Parts: sequence; structure tokens; C-alpha cells
Amino acid sequence: MKHTTIIRERPKRSGKHSTPDGAICGNGDIGVILGEHKNGMTCHISKADFWLAGEDGQSDGGIKPVGMLNFDIPHRLYENYYVEQRMDEGEIFCRFSDGKDYAEFLIFVSHKTRCVWIKSEFSENIPFKLPEFIPADIKGESLRKDENDGALFYKMKFSGDNLVFDTEMNVAVRNIDSDRGNICVISLDSSFDKKSDLSRIKEYNEETYDRERDDNRAWWKKFYEKSSFTSSDEFLEMNWYASQYLLAVCALNTDFPPGLYGNFITVNRVNWKGDYHLNYNYQGSFYGACSSNHTELTDCYSAPIFDMRERGRQFAERFLNQHGVFYPVGIGPKGMLTERCDDVWEKMFLGQRSNAIHSTDIMIMRWYATYDKEYAQKIYPFFLDVAAFWEGYLVNRDGIYNVVGDAVHEIPYYKDGFDPKEYDEKIHEENNLLSLGLLRMFFKCLIDISRELDRDSVRREKWQDIVDNLHEFPTFEKNGKEVFRYTSKGTDWNDSNGLCIQHIYPCGQIGLSSDSKTLEISRNTFFTNDRWDDGNAGCSIFPCSARIGLDPKLIIKRMKQNFDKFQLPNMLFLHGGGCLENSSIACTTLNEMVLQSYEGIIRFFPVWDRDIDCSFRDLRADGAFLVSASVKDGKIDGIKILSEKGRKIRIENPFEKAEVSPDGKIFVTDESIIETETGVGSVIYIKEK
Repeated sequence: MKHTTIIRERPKRSGKHSTPDGAICGNGDIGVILGEHKNGMTCHISKADFWLAGEDGQSDGGIKPVGMLNFDIPHRLYENYYVEQRMDEGEIFCRFSDGKDYAEFLIFVSHKTRCVWIKSEFSENIPFKLPEFIPADIKGESLRKDENDGALFYKMKFSGDNLVFDTEMNVAVRNIDSDRGNICVISLDSSFDKKSDLSRIKEYNEETYDRERDDNRAWWKKFYEKSSFTSSDEFLEMNWYASQYLLAVCALNTDFPPGLYGNFITVNRVNWKGDYHLNYNYQGSFYGACSSNHTELTDCYSAPIFDMRERGRQFAERFLNQHGVFYPVGIGPKGMLTERCDDVWEKMFLGQRSNAIHSTDIMIMRWYATYDKEYAQKIYPFFLDVAAFWEGYLVNRDGIYNVVGDAVHEIPYYKDGFDPKEYDEKIHEENNLLSLGLLRMFFKCLIDISRELDRDSVRREKWQDIVDNLHEFPTFEKNGKEVFRYTSKGTDWNDSNGLCIQHIYPCGQIGLSSDSKTLEISRNTFFTNDRWDDGNAGCSIFPCSARIGLDPKLIIKRMKQNFDKFQLPNMLFLHGGGCLENSSIACTTLNEMVLQSYEGIIRFFPVWDRDIDCSFRDLRADGAFLVSASVKDGKIDGIKILSEKGRKIRIENPFEKAEVSPDGKIFVTDESIIETETGVGSVIYIKEK
């Protein structure tokens, strides 16, 4: 199946402050988004590291667009809008035609040279006007334009004592004659890049274009070779690949990861400054990366979190008299705050204490998926800071650890005339479900990493005591059924969000190995909450439905309904919250439906509709295993497991009797759980006997 999105609707949202709807391509750093102007097509260009690092409540701070190119296209052609977002090749193809005349474009971003390439071809009867690069309208900032040997050079800069860091963007633009058309190349170089010689753009020609196009296609081919997902249901397969594509086009700058709107920036001021929202949005974009075997897309994830450590320590001591780190809701890159409020500090935190620990969840997923000790050493110092905060902040009452004064929902301290008395109950909430789930997930992982690295053995007793004696997940009766209560003291329920299930996903504290009573409460909670069409938390709600074993036909039906309601032509989503995090819904949920491993047991197709044929290759399971399998005509087949680290493996037997072949040895078992040792590089095959 070719994974190409056909777009026949002209872009309507390129001037909006949130999610654009035009076709997208990118190289993980530079993004191109199609829009339109009064005479035809616009190519918006953005870059992950082009930030105005202003704090102090500056409304103009945040990630910025670099500029755009306008292409004039006769209306009689342009009204026949046809665009292909070619996800397999990482490019955009456009053809506008009235059946007689045409205008065609092929657009991609090079992974080698930080260049945007736009090749255009017009029929002989159509006049062609060279596109002009229009720098973004960024008021009050320096802009310089020079011309040299047919190339245009632009320099844009944000600088000043009021900024956390200075940013400079250099842009070179050149038009190259081509048969019946033109090739426009735009080279970008920021102050954070390894310097390149932009003047080399004068040497580029049509052969350069051909070579860059072939290299780009080869890069995407290699990217998709890391894993695959095929299904007889084309909707499911297409959206699984869209999840991979939309993260890959914006998540390869290791110092500037994608925020709320990735590098899909078309206007000077996007909502929430396009920041890293730590109370779920930022993390949500990466939920499916590790299970899809694209851990490289999480290389960038920790950069802004680590860069905030020093300020996080200051906040913990200054505001809560604690050791460790205390993080606000929204942060930017390189230690930048996107909402600095010196008058009322809670405007940065909104009553929540869990943002730093919440930011560890992708790191935890990656650790269990890879058991990479180098990565563990990288994240461990930050984990110690998080642990230090909670060791001091938790309140021990009669041997039970309680989370006190940590709001489950944001408290609107930013509102004019905010009256704390009105929110007194929320300000003093105790034991919210999310924080309890995060704490269990975090301290279990910290103990595991500490053992693997042979570090801090004397502290493990305290950490284990927290795990063993943390307040239980609160419950109460609603509509005649026992459900999880949002907090043990304070908010009992809220019909307008999905925070009552996030201790299940992403925290992973309840699943198919849980006792029947816990699963019953989980399912009661899920259906009572009924947030299939949630405007914020879809990236948690759908994978949660698989974790607790809901009817797979229902999951797929409701996923299709959600996507029909919220998905834009370019496969992004227009929800009430951010943007990019919802692109993870498909791959995260489908991965959970065909392969689960988070409880130390690998399960094949545990929540799958067996009427749908499906196969996957090299999905990543906890324990550092690469797993492949298929289901056809309702029967599981083709099971292959590669052990990267040589760890012991436990598998839920998918057959009444299974033939297991680890490293060429064969044994037959009818045990419900198959256990066997593995070596580094071991391959295990399993088939029905």
C-alpha cells in the first residue's frame, strides 16, 4: 500500500494561530507547510530553532515562522486543487490543471544540506513568475537583505538583554532554470547549527536537485525500514504511517524538539507560544515512538527538560522550600520560561506539582524499551533531582505517603480578579490519580535503573517504601458503579476531561495482568467518563482502551469517528488543546492492540479484531525485544522475536500448544506463560503446534 494523502481542499488555516491544514513535509528541523495567497499557492517555511526567547509575559515570545514563497497560479488551474502528501518519500506533489494546461510542483526538504527544494513546471501557455522569498513579518527585529551572483541572502536576528538567548537565522534563496520550469532552492542556517557556507547555493544546479531528491527518498526508505504495520483496513494502516511521518518531519533537531505545533508554523504568534506543555501535551507527541522502534525520534525529547534543571531547583527551594526540581506547566528551549510571572508565581504552575515527574514518562518508556545503559546514565541525574523533590514533598501519615496540595486540573491563577477562596478546595486537593500513577511509575523505574547502574543502593529502601506505601488510587460510587475518584480529597469527578484514566496510560499502572476488580473499576471509569471524542486527551484515552482490554471493534469504530470529526486533510488534528500530540493516537493505540509488553509479559494481538488481517515487523517491546507477527483469517502466525540485550523473556502463549524455537532449539509447551532465557542477538520463533 502506498502511503499518500490526497488533498483536494484548498488550505483554510494557514493564517490561524493553531493547527494548519495544508500539506506538510520536512527534515526533522525545517518544515514546509502549504497555504495560499490571493493569486495561488504559498509555501510557508519554519525551523525548529527559530525562537524569540522573550519572557516577562511577552506575548510575542515563542517559536516563529522564517518566511514564505508565493507562487502565482491562474485561477482556472488552481481551482482544480490536487495535492499529494507523499509520506513514503517525504515530499509534496501538486498538480493544478483544467484538462488543457497545468502547473506542477514537487517539494521536499533535504536531510543533508538544510535546503528546501521546490521544482515547478508549467505548460507552455502558462506564464511563469519567479517566486519571491518573503521573510516573516516579525516586528522590531533586524532584517538584512543582500544580493550576490543571482542569489538572495537574508539575515534575521533576535537579540537583547531581555532575551534568554539570541537567535540568528540566515537564509539564501536562488532560482535555477529547468526544462519548462524552475527550481527554487532555499538554504537555512541558524546560529545553533553547525555552520555551512550558504554561498554554495550559487553552485547548485539541476543535477544537485536530482541528487538531493534521491538522497531524500533514500533517507525516508531507510526510516521506514526500522518497522512496519500493514492491515487489510487501509484507514488503520494509513494513520499508523501518518503518526510516524508527522513526528519525523519535526523531531530531529536534538536541541529544539517539537512543541505544541511542531515546526508547522505559519503565523507570527501561535497559541501558547508553541511551547513544551509538561502536563501532557509535550509528552503525548512521543507516546508511540519507542513501541514503533523509532527511539531516535526521542533523542531530542530531554533537551528542554534538562536545560530547565537549574531554574527548577531554584523554584523548588524558593516557592516550596524543597530540594530537587519543581517545574512550571509551560517551558521553552534552553532554560526559557514561556510564562514568567514574578508577581504571582502560581501563574507558572497553575496549582500543579507534577510537571517534572510527568516529563520523565518518555524517558521511562525508552529505558524499558531499550535497556540502554548509556541512556540510563544520561537521564539518571535528573531522576535523582525529581526523587529528591518528592522525598521531601510527600506527606507521611501513619505510614502512608500522601500527595497534598497538588491540583489535578489547572487552577486559573492567570484570570483577572482571580480569587483563591473560590478555588480553595482545588488548591488543597490530595492524592490525585495522575500524580499517584506517575509516582508509582517513576520510583519503580528509578529503582530498576539504580540497580542496573549499581548506584545509590542506600536510597533504594526509601524509594521502595514510597512504592509500597503510596496512597491507593481513590474510588467512589457513581451512577451505581465503582469508579476511580479524581482525588481522595477535593475534586471527585469531571465529565470534561480524561484525567481519570492517565494513571492507566501513560503511567502503565493497570493492565491485563491486573486483578479482575481493578479492571472492572477501570472499565467502569472509562465508560462513565465517556471521552472518546475528547478535545485534549485522545493520545491517552485510546491507548488506555487497549490497555484495559475493551472490545477492539468498539475501539476501532470510535477511533474512526474521532478522526472523522477532528482530523484535517494533512492528517494533523484540530482539537481543543495542542496539535502534534494527537498525531500519536493511531500508532500508540494500534501498537497496544497488536502487541503489549509493559507488565513484563509480551502479548500478541491481545486486543485485536481478528476479522481484520494485520501484520507488523520489528515493533519494540519492553525488555529490548524487536517483535514481528501477523494475523490472517483470524489465526496468529509469523512470530519472530529478536533479543537485543539478552534478557529473560516472558510471553503469553498465543496458542493452546506452542512450538518455541530459541536459537535453533525447539520445545513444545501448553503453559499459559512461556519463559526462556535469551542471549544478545538471540532469535526466537513461535508457531502453533
